[in-house]
Amino acid sequence: MKFKLKSKFLPPHYLQNNFLKLHHLKQGSKSVEEDNREFEQLLLKCDLKEDESQTLIRYLSGLNDEIAHVVEHHPSTLLDELSALAHKVELQKRVKGKGMASKPYPCPYPFQKPSYNPLKSISSSNTRPPPPNPP
Repeated sequence: MKFKLKSKFLPPHYLQNNFLKLHHLKQGSKSVEEDNREFEQLLLKCDLKEDESQTLIRYLSGLNDEIAHVVEHHPSTLLDELSALAHKVELQKRVKGKGMASKPYPCPYPFQKPSYNPLKSISSSNTRPPPPNPP
C-alpha cells in the first residue's frame, strides 16, 4: 500500500534527489541543530534502511571538521547521543571563541625590558638625587 501511494503521488526523481541531497549534505555555515534537522528529514524522506553505525558515519561525515574530530573520539551507538554531543562541542567552541576575542593581544615585543627594575631602585636609594637640569 505504502509503495503504491509513493509511486502514484511522488515523481520518479523525488527519491533520487533526496538520496543525492543526503549523500552531499554538509554542515557548512549552518548550526549543528539546523544540520541535524535537515539530516533527519532527509533520512525520513529517503526511508533509508541501514545499520545505525552506517547512519552515524554518514552523520559524522557531514559535520564540520573541527566538530567531527572531537565527536568521533567519543563512542556512541545512537544518533541522538551523537547529535547532542556535537551540539555541546559547537557551544563550547562558540564560548571559547568569544573568550579569545575579548582577551588582549600579548605584547608584540616579548623581550621588552620590564618597567620596574628592583636593582635600580636599590642603587638609587643609596645615592643622592640627581642634580636639577639647567633651564
